[in-house]
Amino acid sequence: MKRFFPGWIFPILVAFAFLTVWIRLTVVKTTYELNQANKTLHNLKLENEQLELKVAQMRSPRRLEALAKQKFKLNPPSPDRIISLKDNSL
Repeated sequence: MKRFFPGWIFPILVAFAFLTVWIRLTVVKTTYELNQANKTLHNLKLENEQLELKVAQMRSPRRLEALAKQKFKLNPPSPDRIISLKDNSL
């Protein structure tokens, strides 16, 4: 006895095969893009930490004092130039 396959089965199997391949390629592409985004995020976080450290170093009181003395020729005020203000909030 010969088995009979309807003519519509083969096109449906081909369509399912193409759909499966398309879905798999989409998953691989999306995974790649997600990994690239994670790498970019990691690199930006590292750069942000380095920049925050640089800002902290630039705002360092020791650095600012040395800069004031060397570049701007500033010195601490003499005691007679310091004016004390009373606290009037009481």
